[in-house]
Amino acid sequence: MLAAERFQQAMSIAQYFEQMTQNKETVLKNYERAEITDEDRRFFGAQPLNVLILTEEWCIDSMQFVPVLARLAHEVPGIDVRVMRRDENKDLATNYRRKDGYQAIPVFIFFDGAMQEIGSLIERPVRVSEEMADETQRFQKLHPELPGVTRNVDHMPEETRAAVKTNSQQWRRGQQDRFARYFLDEVRTILQHAFQEQAV
Repeated sequence: MLAAERFQQAMSIAQYFEQMTQNKETVLKNYERAEITDEDRRFFGAQPLNVLILTEEWCIDSMQFVPVLARLAHEVPGIDVRVMRRDENKDLATNYRRKDGYQAIPVFIFFDGAMQEIGSLIERPVRVSEEMADETQRFQKLHPELPGVTRNVDHMPEETRAAVKTNSQQWRRGQQDRFARYFLDEVRTILQHAFQEQAV
C-alpha cells in the first residue's frame, strides 16, 4: 500500500531526466539506443502498467536499466513510470531487498491498472549478475599479479578492488544492448507470472 501511495507523489520519468546532475549523458544515450520490438509493444501494451522506480543517479544498474524502461513507456501507450530517490524513501526501500538482505538499487515496483502491486525487480536481471560474475572471474585469472585478486571483492585490498570494479564498469558499457534485452525479458516474465495468478 505504501508503494502505491508514493507513486502519486513521484516524479515523472521526464522530470527525473530533467533534474539529473550525474550521469545524465550516459542515461540519455542508453535511452536513445534502447530497442523496443513489436513483440514488446504487443505484450506490454496489452493492459495498463504502472511502475515506481527507487533509484539514485550514481547507480550503474540504474544508468543501464532505468532508460530502457523509460523508452518502453515512451513507445507503448498505457505505461506510466514514476521515479523516487531511494535515500529520501528508505522506509519504502527497506521492503525491497535482495535475497541476501542487501538494500540494492534500482528497485522497480510494478502495479496493474488498478494500482495493485503485482511484482518487483531488484537491482538487475539474474542473467546480468551471472555474466558479471563470469567477467570478474576472467579478469581475476588474467591478473594473478594483483594482490588478493582471488578473494571475494569485498575482501580484496583497495587497489585490487578498484581495478576489478573499473574493469567491470568498462566491460558493462559494451554489453548495453544485450543487457537491455535481458531486462525487458525479465520484466516480461515477472508480469506473465503475475497476470497468470490474477487469472486463476
